[in-house]
Amino acid sequence: MKILHLFNWELKNIIDVLPKVEDQGFDAVLINPIQPLKEDGFNLWWLSYQPVGFKIGNQYGSKEDLERLCLIASEFNIKIFSDVICTHVAGSIDGSLNTHYKVDKELVNNPYFWKERRNIENWNDRYQVTNYCPGLPALDVRNYDLQDKVISFLNELIDCGVRGFRFDSAKNIALPEEGCDFFPRVLSNLKRDDIYSFGEVICSSDDLVNRYSRYLNVLTDNLMWSDKTVVYPESHDTYQGFE
Repeated sequence: MKILHLFNWELKNIIDVLPKVEDQGFDAVLINPIQPLKEDGFNLWWLSYQPVGFKIGNQYGSKEDLERLCLIASEFNIKIFSDVICTHVAGSIDGSLNTHYKVDKELVNNPYFWKERRNIENWNDRYQVTNYCPGLPALDVRNYDLQDKVISFLNELIDCGVRGFRFDSAKNIALPEEGCDFFPRVLSNLKRDDIYSFGEVICSSDDLVNRYSRYLNVLTDNLMWSDKTVVYPESHDTYQGFE
């Protein structure tokens, strides 16, 4: 499968290039996270990764825009995949691990939805990676009520016509053998069984990539190849540090 990452593109503009995308042999287009953001800013790529909840609609397009994109893309035999952020939310304007004031109050007010407010210091320590914060307030997706919110959101995207998901920061989500059944439970509760799901597991060992690939496809910068890996030549991570 060939996936074209149209990073920072508005949904309405993607429609205009679908004939060219088809001509170039791509099977799917990956769009930006479509969750509400703490603020707009097309030139600040990282703002796309600071959501405030699990709803559809932000500066890249509305729910109606997404439905139209998916419908027209299907006429070109192109699938629309959505980037999804379920591991963290936008941080406070003071740079602390407190939530931004725009974060959904249903999330903020549930103390069981959150990991310990402590930053990861050692990214090679699996306990820290799966239990602490990556510089932003981190959601504890072990919680079933929170998983149900994610499931509902993903199924709403599926109803719009989305046919695949990229799970951002997947390696921050513990695996079943580490005490979290997020991926098996969430993926088994999607409305369709033909959804192409892949999790971001970059800067990781062969062993960790293999462990995640037991549960879903794995997006990795690792050079190992298998029918469960999505290897990318370029993505938004290529441009970290640029504005």
